[in-house]
Amino acid sequence: MCGITGFIQLEQKYSVENLRSIVHKMNEQIIHRGPDSEGLYADRECALGMRRLSIIDLQGGSQPIWNETHDKLIVFNGELYNFLPLRQELIKKGHRFSTDSDTEVMLHGYEEYGTDFLKQAEGMFAFAIYDLKQKVWVLARDRIGEKPLYYYRDGKNFLFASELKSLVCTGIVPKQIDKEALSRYFQLTYIPAPKSIFKNVYKLPPACVMRIDLQGNISTEPYWQLDIDDDNGEYEDYEACKKKLRNALFASVERRMISDVPIGAFLSGGFDSGIIVGIMSQLSQTPINTFTIGFKEKQFDESPLAEIVAKKNHTNHRVLMLDWNETFEDIDKILENIDEPFADSSLIATYAVSKMARQCVTVTLTGDAGDELFAGYNKYLISYYSDMYKKVPKPIRKGVIEPFAGMLPKKSSIARKVNKVLQIADSDIYEQRKRLMSLGFKENEVKELLSDAFADPMDFIREDYEFLKNADEQKRAQYIDLKTVLEGDMLAKVDRASMLNSLETRVPMLDREVIELAFRMPTKFKIDKKNRKIILKDTFRDLLPEELFHAPKHGFAVPIGELLEHKLNAKLNAYADREYLKRQGIFNAEYIRGMIDSHMRHRENRFSELWAFYVFQNWYERMFQ
Repeated sequence: MCGITGFIQLEQKYSVENLRSIVHKMNEQIIHRGPDSEGLYADRECALGMRRLSIIDLQGGSQPIWNETHDKLIVFNGELYNFLPLRQELIKKGHRFSTDSDTEVMLHGYEEYGTDFLKQAEGMFAFAIYDLKQKVWVLARDRIGEKPLYYYRDGKNFLFASELKSLVCTGIVPKQIDKEALSRYFQLTYIPAPKSIFKNVYKLPPACVMRIDLQGNISTEPYWQLDIDDDNGEYEDYEACKKKLRNALFASVERRMISDVPIGAFLSGGFDSGIIVGIMSQLSQTPINTFTIGFKEKQFDESPLAEIVAKKNHTNHRVLMLDWNETFEDIDKILENIDEPFADSSLIATYAVSKMARQCVTVTLTGDAGDELFAGYNKYLISYYSDMYKKVPKPIRKGVIEPFAGMLPKKSSIARKVNKVLQIADSDIYEQRKRLMSLGFKENEVKELLSDAFADPMDFIREDYEFLKNADEQKRAQYIDLKTVLEGDMLAKVDRASMLNSLETRVPMLDREVIELAFRMPTKFKIDKKNRKIILKDTFRDLLPEELFHAPKHGFAVPIGELLEHKLNAKLNAYADREYLKRQGIFNAEYIRGMIDSHMRHRENRFSELWAFYVFQNWYERMFQ
């Protein structure tokens, strides 16, 4: 696991030493991603850099790594899980290896097959290969976007890095806010690929490969797209799908347990992490290490359930009960190190569990992506609830239900859920999906919030929505989440939080075979009325304590609303000062002040929107002042 950087100059303005110095500076911004060592290469055309966190081949895996003829090199961030069989295949074809690392396998694979090798690669990664003979650079990112890769181009220079701060520190990248990305952020609370917060800075989309030459020609194309066709009907048999799922996930976990350093697992108390821990325990000859975050607030706390799972699997279990007086200090560190506005508040808890885990291990497995693949989210029940609601006679809806909903405590989660159903029940299904993805401000609210909002910032999901045009509505919703929510929110959160602690995280659910199986099987195997994750729970029931099947779903939430009302309140109000907002020229000051007043007087529950505002202002203050 590493962080990578690079600077390709299309006009030869900088000397070799200048290039080396710039990339060294870029590397210094991401030492947390690779505290063990630094690697650099520079010539007249480019400089490539990396910071290494040693996981595989601790002694011999330093980068950049060269091929046998010393005319191609690679800097690589991530893990290639199937590198051992791929290595054997390449050796049979005559390739000679100088290390035992997975990085060298990726380079030789490219040498043998070109970018078609990526179709065989199973892993999480972002890398850059430099072909010195052809003067061509190849960049690629893993299928779902577990590892980040930012880039900037202006016709004279092409820069890339694992984190945005490495680009900004060069002084070459103009810090101009992208209005469309900004509008998107305030609706989603994050910015998915390919946009970033700055103009002309992009994230390479998942499952894409990019080629750059010295003439400035840049091309990007996908190397993988989800295929859900099942011509022979083999995925219509429930028991057969269970067997495939069990075999696929066991194989995925086993691949992701390969490591030359200590390994463990995050354990939340939910089904997904419980399944991963159960499989790990079955595969390991010694007790595995598990890590859980607990909350004093019972409505957020799943640590008792996590302990039940840990006992069933005889793990070395550690629990950290979050004390918000102590965690308050971590919030500043977390926000100081995020590259661009990111307002998923569970980042705080993910950082805390990563910090605890890093004291014992260097690698952890997680249960992420189970909700997206096997229909675990509450939002997937919208059709069930809205259909029920629309069956109620309109006079009762308008005269009884809606007034009653208006009487619910404004700050309760029940009120938010009920009102969301009432607000979107009569919308068409595409509009429902857009609204359910919006964890921050509604589209009409963004137009009031920002002085120059971008029109319909969420329409970018239409292409993904229509990609599976022959699939049912549930699969289309899950595909949008696979393409957008995972990359932009869930995986970004875990990557940033874990790498701030120099901890590698691996996601077994995102094995290619598991993904394709989840989308090829009928929706009824995953969700039916209010029952979710049906086949996942059924397949691995023997690995799960019975208590999990009767527990409510919590999610990895944190009481951010209380922090905004108390410890963060002074700073929130400073960020919302009318004179400050006027000088800033981004927000409608009266709208902001009204929202804060309504929230603090308990007339509305706006903690999610206020946290998005707070995070942006904190980022802006550091970036521009």
